[in-house]
Amino acid sequence: MSRPTGIHRFPRAHIDPIVDPATALSLFRRALAVPRRHETVIVLLDDRRCGFSIVTVDGTDEPDHVLGAIECFTHPPLVENGLDALLVATDRTADGGTEPGDADRWFEMCDLTDQAGVELVEWFVFGRTISCPRDLVGAPPRWRGLDARSA
Repeated sequence: MSRPTGIHRFPRAHIDPIVDPATALSLFRRALAVPRRHETVIVLLDDRRCGFSIVTVDGTDEPDHVLGAIECFTHPPLVENGLDALLVATDRTADGGTEPGDADRWFEMCDLTDQAGVELVEWFVFGRTISCPRDLVGAPPRWRGLDARSA
C-alpha cells in the first residue's frame, strides 16, 4: 500500500500492515496513556504484519519490567493462533528515556521472542525523545516496508 510521504493513517486491525517505523509510531502515540505514565504497549502482528491486538501493561516503572511483559507473549498458544511478530513501546517519559541496560534488554527480548518463533520487530522507548535500543547495539532494522532503509 503506498502512502504519500509524511502521512500515516492509523492502521486498521487485520487489514493494514505495519511495515515502517512512522506507521508504528502513529499507532503508539494514540495508544499511550494521557497523561503519560509508566507503561508498555505491545502490538501483536500476524504474518502479514497486520496488527490484531494491542495490549497495555501498566506499571512498567522498572526497566526490567518490559522483559516480563514480553515473556507473556512467547507462549505456544499465542504463536499457534497467528502471532508472528511484536512491536513494543515503553513509556519512560517521567525518567527521561533510554537506560544504560537497554542494549542488553534488547538482546534478551530478542532471545525470548526468537525461542518462541516470534520476531521482535522494534522496541521504541518514549522519553525526552523517542529511541530504539536496537540502534544502541547496531542491529539492522527489521522492517519489511520500503521505508525500512530510513529506520
